[in-house]
Amino acid sequence: MKHINTISLVLLGHMFCGCASWPEEGRGGWAEKFSPDGVEQEDAWYWQNQKHLETEFDHLSIKLQLLQSRGIQKCMPGQLHQANLMLNRVNRELSAQMLEDAQADLLVLYHQLNQLERHFNIIIEKTQCVVDIAAPSKETNKDLMSRIEILLNSDNQFAFNNFQITQKYMMRIAQVSELIKLAGDIKILLVGHADAEGSDNANYELAFKRAEQVKHWLVVYGADKSNLVTLTQGEKQPLTSFVNEGNVTDIKAKNHSDRRVNAYILPSNKTNEVENNEVSLPLSKWTHELSSDESKNN
Repeated sequence: MKHINTISLVLLGHMFCGCASWPEEGRGGWAEKFSPDGVEQEDAWYWQNQKHLETEFDHLSIKLQLLQSRGIQKCMPGQLHQANLMLNRVNRELSAQMLEDAQADLLVLYHQLNQLERHFNIIIEKTQCVVDIAAPSKETNKDLMSRIEILLNSDNQFAFNNFQITQKYMMRIAQVSELIKLAGDIKILLVGHADAEGSDNANYELAFKRAEQVKHWLVVYGADKSNLVTLTQGEKQPLTSFVNEGNVTDIKAKNHSDRRVNAYILPSNKTNEVENNEVSLPLSKWTHELSSDESKNN
């Protein structure tokens, strides 16, 4: 009996010691709060940037719409329902400013849709669950083309005197490549531009390298090389013509915007027209204007 009482006292003492102790900061295991995927505060630009998350959400939404237009509802209704549930969940998280949760669920949704697309392609190949694959609706196709142009024509593409694309623009190219593969046989014209710093010849070469660099990474991510056309305009077509010459900030902002690659989706009816809001020029017109600009300078 005496030994039992001693053991009980020892166990009781350990229990009280355990309840009164805790690990040092940084050693709390699951009890401490960390950002998803090991993202620390220094890298918070990604998971706290709502605009970036909304862009990724729109990208995945269009991808799911295209899968639905191909008839995935007939073959995989359960998996499609789960994907829609996750999509709605991310939408609610973005609306509630729950950006950390939205980023984590966007990653899950990204892999979920990729797996869904792979399985759907296998089912189509092995079975006859979709006899007639309907073409995407005009509205879906219009949204897809608009998203491709918006992502490719986004700002912050290149650094000064450099044709290497920025990390931010690289992510958009990865998104665009997936959309291009879903869109099918579309041709894209990539026109490189440069700011007014440097000589004309150097800017023509630099702008062309920028267009080729965008083309290179689109091909790396799976786009068809034969559907991508590159041209250069050097410094001849600035994005904004008016700038306060005495304001250094305005000049830097203008030069930054001029270092870009403009993307134009060529129509599929082979009319050789470039449609971009108010601009509609034949493809041959671009090379003609470049030649005329060079002759004027000479």
